[in-house]
Amino acid sequence: MNQGKSRASLMGIAAAYLLYLAYELLKGRADPNTTMAPIVRFGFIALFVIAAAAIGYYAFTLWRKSGNTREAPHKDDEDGIK
Repeated sequence: MNQGKSRASLMGIAAAYLLYLAYELLKGRADPNTTMAPIVRFGFIALFVIAAAAIGYYAFTLWRKSGNTREAPHKDDEDGIK
């Protein structure tokens, strides 16, 4: 199994979870039974969305690079007599 693709998949899941957390905070913004100030709530929403975008981009680049891992053929003895 390709470790690069597995790592990229787990990073993608982490990015999706951060987006889910931001959505849940946004969905509960009208709840009057909360102790969180609205400015703090929107700050955390922005933080989670920015972090999810950064992790998602990193996961995408890892995934793309993991597909291009071809090993170059080894030349055991380049200076040898042929």
